[in-house]
Amino acid sequence: MPVRKRALRSALRVLVVAGCAAGGLAAGQAAHAAPAAKTPPGTYAYVTDSGGNAVSVINTATNSVTATIGVGSVPLGLAVTGDGKRVYVTNSLSNTVSVIDATTDTVTATVTVGQDPQAVAVTPDGTQAFVANNVADTVSVINTATNSVTATINVGVHPEGVAISPDGTRAYVTNDGSGSVSVIDTSNDTVVTTINVGAIPVGVVVVSPDGSHVWAADAGDGTVSVISTSDDSVKTISAGGSPYGIAASSSGNTVYVTDRAGNELRVISAASLTITGGVATGNTPQQVALTPDGSHAYIPNLNDGTVSVINLSTETAGTPITVGSSPLGVAIGTILPDPTTLTAGSGHLSLLPLGASGLNATLTSNGTPLAGQTISFTATDGTPLCHAVTNASGYAVCNAVPPILTTLSVLLGGYNATFAGTVYYKPSSAHGSLQLL
Repeated sequence: MPVRKRALRSALRVLVVAGCAAGGLAAGQAAHAAPAAKTPPGTYAYVTDSGGNAVSVINTATNSVTATIGVGSVPLGLAVTGDGKRVYVTNSLSNTVSVIDATTDTVTATVTVGQDPQAVAVTPDGTQAFVANNVADTVSVINTATNSVTATINVGVHPEGVAISPDGTRAYVTNDGSGSVSVIDTSNDTVVTTINVGAIPVGVVVVSPDGSHVWAADAGDGTVSVISTSDDSVKTISAGGSPYGIAASSSGNTVYVTDRAGNELRVISAASLTITGGVATGNTPQQVALTPDGSHAYIPNLNDGTVSVINLSTETAGTPITVGSSPLGVAIGTILPDPTTLTAGSGHLSLLPLGASGLNATLTSNGTPLAGQTISFTATDGTPLCHAVTNASGYAVCNAVPPILTTLSVLLGGYNATFAGTVYYKPSSAHGSLQLL
C-alpha cells in the first residue's frame, strides 16, 4: 500500500475514533439522523465524508446540502443507479457497503464485502454492483435485488478503482499496488486479462460511448494511461502532479482529472491526448463527477471540507460548498417523478334532470394506489364537470350537473379523467364512458 494512502487512512482512523469518543458513539454508528421526508425529484451529488462516517447530499439546483446520512466507518466510494433511486457507499473500516434509498435519504441495507472496500460501480441495468476490496485484493459482486454477495474475484494487488463498460459486459479494476488494470467478464465473474499501466493507478473510467477506450489516473508517476480495449494497448499522457479522480464527458471527447498535489482539475482532449486547460480547486481534490448534462463538475476537497463546483463550459470555479469532514468520494444521480396510471370507469347520464353521476377513476404509481390526489373530470369537449380526491385505494368519484350548453351528444361521448401531476408524480389521464339511464 502506498505510504501516502497509509498516512491518510491512519489520520482518518484517529479522526473517527476521536469523534466517536467525543460523541459517545461506537465506531461505525450513524453520526446523523436521516430525514424521513420524501426527497423531491432532481439531480443530487452524493459526497462521502470519510472523517464523519456520513454522506452529504447536495441539491445541484441550489448547491445546498439537503441531507446528511450516517453510514459505516470511513466511507470512501459511491455509485448511483441509473434511475437515481439507490446509492451504494463503501465503508472502508467496516468492510461493508451501505445501500441508501435516495428517495428518502435513508440506509435500507448493509452488505458485508471484502477487507477495505474502496470504489464501487453499478452495471447499467442496475442488477449488480462491483466493489474493489483494497487489502483483500478482491472484487465483491453484489446482487442488488437481494443485497447479497454472489461472487468474490481475485484481482491484482490493492484494487482501488472500478468502472463498468457501457454495455455492462466488462468491469475494469485499477490495482494500485501492482500498476495494472484487471478486466473482468461480468457474465461469469472471471478476470480475462490484466493490463500494465502507470504507478499507483487509482481512478478509472470508461470514456467512449462504445467502450473502446479506458482511462486510468496513475497517482504514483503523474501520468494518465489510455487503454484501447480492442487490443489492450496503452498510451501515456504526462499530467504531472498526483492524478487521482477521473471523469469524462458523455461524448467522450473531453476527460477531466483531479491533481491532488497541484489542487487543480486538468482538462484533457481525448482526440489529441493533450492537456488543454485547468481550473483551481480546493485543498487536495479527490474524485470528480459530472452532472448529467455535462455542464458542471463536482469535486470533494479532502483537506478543507468543501466541494468545488466547476462550470465546464467556462472552466471557472463557483462558490465552494461546505460539507462534512474529509470529503473524498462523489457520485451524481437524478431522481425523476414517479410514473402514474389513471384508469377511468363507467358513470351514468340522466336526462331529467340532466346530470352525470358516478364519474370515477383509480390512480396508481407502479401498481401502488395513490391517496389524497385530486382528479379532474371533464366532458370530451373540455367542459369541466367535477373533481374529487382519491381515497386510500386511489379511487375518486363524483357527480356533476353539466352546464346547460353542454349537448347530449357530447355527454354521450363519455368523460375524461385527468391527474395534473405533482412534484413527485407524473401526470396521467384516462377516458371513461357514460351510460344513459
